[in-house]
Amino acid sequence: MPAEEIPEYPIFRKVALSDRAEIERSFERLPTEVSERTFGAIYIWRGYSTRSRLSVLDDHLLISWRREQFGDVLLQPIGPDPSRVIATLVAARPPEFNGFFCLTDPTVSMLRERALNPESLRDEWDYVYKTADLAALEGPRYHTQRKELKKAASHDLVFEQMTEEHNEACLKLEEVWCDLKSCSFDTLSAAEDAALKEALVNFEALGFLGGVVLMDGKVEALTVGERLNSNTAAVHFEKANPNIRGLYQVINQQFCEKVLSDFEYVNREQDVGEHGLRRAKEGYHPHHFVKKHLLRFG
Repeated sequence: MPAEEIPEYPIFRKVALSDRAEIERSFERLPTEVSERTFGAIYIWRGYSTRSRLSVLDDHLLISWRREQFGDVLLQPIGPDPSRVIATLVAARPPEFNGFFCLTDPTVSMLRERALNPESLRDEWDYVYKTADLAALEGPRYHTQRKELKKAASHDLVFEQMTEEHNEACLKLEEVWCDLKSCSFDTLSAAEDAALKEALVNFEALGFLGGVVLMDGKVEALTVGERLNSNTAAVHFEKANPNIRGLYQVINQQFCEKVLSDFEYVNREQDVGEHGLRRAKEGYHPHHFVKKHLLRFG
């Protein structure tokens, strides 16, 4: 089915699966390290409020996003001169948006040359690791992770690369995980649950990569990611039975070793300011961060 034409700004429409080829060509021409800027991430989150709407302004693709603390925002425009398009919209102050989200250098520096001042958002920085480091877990700095792997080794665990044959079992794991975490009582958790289900149902159509850990033939952990750029994969989801110690360490290590080995880096997204998550992500010793910024209107 051919893609519907993307409308000119200020008109937006929701992303569709048929947009994948065109949007991925744009991303290939102008690669980034930002985890939000993959077609898969944009598509699976399209059901969350006003996210994932598309428009075109001056040959730049605009993609809407939403974070509750910032409201409705736009991702960094995709095109040859995003700072120019951003400056145009800052001057216009469109009432339906509060600013631009996920801005990175060199665009941030170019905006500062225009006397605009994006603010760094530490809670939104993406953690990027050397894939080989997460696969090997060698040396004293990974002692804690290896200790958790040893605890998991007491179980008869099997890792398999995810296919659509795992779909039903993965959906069951997600239901159990969501019940334990009371997803339905939190708007964002419920939206994440819906996004993961979209990822599983459209796994092959979106070109996703994934893995599962089975115990006694039952899926007890899953992970889903995709190609971000020529040397980096992004991991969007990682869920495991919390009653089995070491499962998160197993799924992470095995996914990097057996599925992501062709990528030099793996982007494991942000910690959103959660102390425990930040400590866990820092404990894996990131190679670098993708430092994302916000530019507010007004």
